[in-house]
Amino acid sequence: MSQEPDAPGGTGSGGTARREVGVAVLLCLVGAFIVLVAAGRTWIELTVLSPLVEDRALPVTGAELSPGVRALGLVGLAGVVAVAATRRTGRVVIGLLLLLVGVAVVALALDAGSDAFARAQDTVTVTEAGGTVSDAGVGTVWPYACAAGGLLLGVAGLLVAVRGRRWAALSQRYEAPASREPEAPGPERAERALWESLDRGEDPTGRS
Repeated sequence: MSQEPDAPGGTGSGGTARREVGVAVLLCLVGAFIVLVAAGRTWIELTVLSPLVEDRALPVTGAELSPGVRALGLVGLAGVVAVAATRRTGRVVIGLLLLLVGVAVVALALDAGSDAFARAQDTVTVTEAGGTVSDAGVGTVWPYACAAGGLLLGVAGLLVAVRGRRWAALSQRYEAPASREPEAPGPERAERALWESLDRGEDPTGRS
């Protein structure tokens, strides 16, 4: 029994490739979004002790504890466009880059989260706070949320690196008209030209 070719929206290899592209782009987008949001949130909250004023809480963000996390999140966000715009070898390179970005985000987030108090002592926020900083701090879940975002970026990069070479490039409908093959001459084309000349007010018989 012969197998029918896949329909444009079918469930064959073409449909599988489109789903894989969609999953990779979604993972990359969500992962980068989580990393960027988490970088701006409080990772540890210290208490500033002062003899003159009431003790106050001092929040320190992930971008202060680990500045590289935000930059890596922006690289991951750019990867969304790069995955769609590249093909074959270029797409594999983008996938490997996203994988490295994801691994770096996870490493930086977990390292900063586990050593947040010591890192916070050297931040501008703490040094300019005035007073004495307490000997302990209250950690939050945001370092681990950031690591989860990096994990999504890594999974997206791995998927692109392994499967990206098989995915098609952008659809032909986005290409310049000059790159498409010209229409073959025929009765339909002649009839279309006739109607176009009538629309322009021209006499197709050549009479003045």
